[in-house]
Amino acid sequence: MKNSFAQKFTGQPLREGQQPDREGISSNYLLKACIFATGLAGIVAEYVMATLASYLLGNAVLQWTLTVSVMLFAMGVGSRLSKFIQNALLDAFVIVELILSILCAISATATYFLSAYIQWIGPFIYLMSFSIGLLIGLEIPLATRLNDFFEDLRINISSVMEKDYYGALLGGLIFAFL
Repeated sequence: MKNSFAQKFTGQPLREGQQPDREGISSNYLLKACIFATGLAGIVAEYVMATLASYLLGNAVLQWTLTVSVMLFAMGVGSRLSKFIQNALLDAFVIVELILSILCAISATATYFLSAYIQWIGPFIYLMSFSIGLLIGLEIPLATRLNDFFEDLRINISSVMEKDYYGALLGGLIFAFL
């Protein structure tokens, strides 16, 4: 009996030399497409937050440095927290992706809206940057653990990180030139 996609995430990872079925292969591509898309959206959201911090708080170099540093620190915290997610990896990944997508989509609008009512918007900007970074930090280890069902560790780590970084490059280019 062929295992379904959902059953794969409750079973054991592929053993050396074992190949996933067709459904698993398409699921693997979907997982990597998600990583690429959130790599793109995450970096654009961070650049937008850093730009807004520069506009609203002044001192562009300081604001870019603080915003990106807060995001990177939060990514480390998210990675650390991911080890506590032991079951329902797919559910956790989908929830993280959904929340990350929503935060990326509303971050600029919420910042502009709140800046009209809050005298110093800095804490909100840094909280938003931390939240986005935390979710990105959760996302990569979860994706790597999910991808463990399709690829051995040597290929798994490099392919997940590769897609995230390619997405970030495209996001950076889109931010810079569009």
